Amino acid sequence: MRGAGASVEQEWEWLVRVLLALPAGERRSLIPSGYMRDPETLRAHVRALQTQSPEHYQDLVAKVRRLHRARAEVANTITGGTFQGPVIQAGTIDSVSTGDRHTGDRFDFGGATFNGPVTVKQEAQGDGPPPAEGRPVGDVEPWEFGVHATRPIPGLADVPPYVPRDCDEALWAELKNGGLVLILGERYAGKSYTAWQGVRSLKGHRLYAPDRGEDLRELPTELKGEPGTYVVWLDELTDHLGEGGLNLKLLGKLGGLGAVVLATMRPDEYYRRRARTAPADRVVARARTVLLPREWSEAELRRLAELDDPRAYPAYMWSGREGPASYFAIGHLLFDEWRREGTRSAHPLGQLLVRAAVELPRCGVQAAVPVELLRRVQEQYGTEGHESFEDAFEWATTPMFGASGMLVQGTDGTCRAYGALVAEALRAEDLEPVPDGVWWTLLDEAEAGAPIDREAVLDAARAALQPRFEAGDADLMFAFAGRVGGETHRELIRRAAEAGHEAAAEEWAAHLVSIGDETGALRHLEAAAECGSARAAREAGLLHRARSERWLRAAAEKGDGHAAYELGNMQSAVSSVEALRWYMTAIEAGYDRAAVRLGRELYNMGDKQAAESWFRYGVAQGDPLAMNDLAALLYIEDNNAEEAEQMLRAAMAAGQPDALRNLGRLLINTGSVDEGESMLRRATKRGDGQAAHWLGIHLKQKGRGRAAEQWLSRADELGHLDLHRSRMTVFLTEGTASADPAPGTVDE
Repeated sequence: MRGAGASVEQEWEWLVRVLLALPAGERRSLIPSGYMRDPETLRAHVRALQTQSPEHYQDLVAKVRRLHRARAEVANTITGGTFQGPVIQAGTIDSVSTGDRHTGDRFDFGGATFNGPVTVKQEAQGDGPPPAEGRPVGDVEPWEFGVHATRPIPGLADVPPYVPRDCDEALWAELKNGGLVLILGERYAGKSYTAWQGVRSLKGHRLYAPDRGEDLRELPTELKGEPGTYVVWLDELTDHLGEGGLNLKLLGKLGGLGAVVLATMRPDEYYRRRARTAPADRVVARARTVLLPREWSEAELRRLAELDDPRAYPAYMWSGREGPASYFAIGHLLFDEWRREGTRSAHPLGQLLVRAAVELPRCGVQAAVPVELLRRVQEQYGTEGHESFEDAFEWATTPMFGASGMLVQGTDGTCRAYGALVAEALRAEDLEPVPDGVWWTLLDEAEAGAPIDREAVLDAARAALQPRFEAGDADLMFAFAGRVGGETHRELIRRAAEAGHEAAAEEWAAHLVSIGDETGALRHLEAAAECGSARAAREAGLLHRARSERWLRAAAEKGDGHAAYELGNMQSAVSSVEALRWYMTAIEAGYDRAAVRLGRELYNMGDKQAAESWFRYGVAQGDPLAMNDLAALLYIEDNNAEEAEQMLRAAMAAGQPDALRNLGRLLINTGSVDEGESMLRRATKRGDGQAAHWLGIHLKQKGRGRAAEQWLSRADELGHLDLHRSRMTVFLTEGTASADPAPGTVDE
């Protein structure tokens, strides 16, 4: 017994020693027979009881303490007769068992022989419970029948209330007929709990529950000495067959005493044994049976759902074909096995695979899914460790605790998580959020035709992700919006755009333009552009251009020459005819700068004579750009280098920035090399990278490689254009013009 300085472990060991020393009947009143097979099994049960059900544990300690004290206080009195043989007084003589030999007045007991009348009187104080064989069936607790405790919840019994099974009435009827009654069912089908409920239907009966492997041959004699009608409970009949176990003769004696023998057995064992003829098998064949399926019927599940216990409805929802009995007995054990650190170390990928399956119901996927889909979902959690998917899957589907794996395979290539794992996960408060990739994988797979309820997944995703939406997670809103439609899509795109998401800003801007709100569209595009989005900047520019064109057209149609000129520039990239029209409109409105642009359009259209006329018109108006373009046309078309030089010098004097470079190149082509090189150097000093490039090319052609490389390097530093493909190459080639020149590409 635990004292002031004793540890919990010492109390456990004391409790186990005392229990093992108690007579079988007294032990059965305290501990289910299944836990008495060996000291280690009993020790494990005591420890589990202390940690999982402290109230039951303390009650057990109190009862054992009373029994221990009572036995220590027993006074044995032997009167009458004489003693022959060695006599040893061992402190107490508790009882004279039927194993001791008694003949007339002679009684052999423990090596001592008593001659003459013998009276053994036992006096004991103490308030311990009566032995199990003397206990009314209504006083026996479910755990004493071997009913497994579920996860302890403060304020609730370790075993949930009994749910009536469809076979109850059939079992009760068989029990009233006496004899051997077998409850057939797989492991964790609920046989022990059903048996417990069954014996309670036998009002006025008392229970006898031998330990597994206990010698039953003296059982009829023991029952004769006790009043009442008996139920003999043999948990797992197989453990009570064979030498010293139940046989037909013993079964007949028990029947003659009016005892009901209730036992359990697995169906495959029963059907295998009843077809054979060994003595033990003939006992099995004599039994009347009641079948208890592991999978519950709809009526049984409804009764479970209506149970006034907070554990009932989750079991109704998630027990699956494994059945609620299995759910309550091992579900929490499987969950703990999945979550423990040792599992993560030994089977990291397997643990992630189970997590993927467990979280599918959290994502709205209630049914089993194809294994390949589970693989793709699992990849969103990671690929830790050295395991292959096949190894992880095999581990996760291997039965544990003699019942089920963490994953349950279907016959159609599907699998799902063991239901109790899902229920425990939904109840747990420390599971991490579902990774975003899982949502996207499920929604995309459903869109592609996977057997998933897409609307259920969407609803679950909305509920799970809503807090992050509210917190302004723009990337998340945009990703989710891409997988939904309608008003939800538009609302999420709008919010993501307002939160600064570039792609969302572009999409929302396009929507605003479609409904005529260009101002709102520009606001979103410019905000994204300022954050560095090139696409947003481009779209903002295009939208600005479209708006500019609309307003320029409005101004030009009202006679604004400058507006017509700018509109012509915009149209030149689209339609030469439209560009010509607006340039003419600009000139007619007095905006003479349009003349040179009109000349270029005409030149590009092949009308060189009209182009020259408009260039000369521009020159007459003092436009230095017209002077530059006319010089190019004169040199290309007429080989008129002299007038071309005059035009370029006039343009240079008028401040045309390209004239210095173009004149330098013209002078080199016409033989004034020194002056031409000098002009290119001057242009380079002004930051003209094209002048440096042309000078480098010229020096390279003259064999001055080192100097040429320096100028070409300088051109790269300043930035230059590769104009070798330009149609107007008068200043890019040596001596001759290109075959198809066009002044429209002359730099302003």
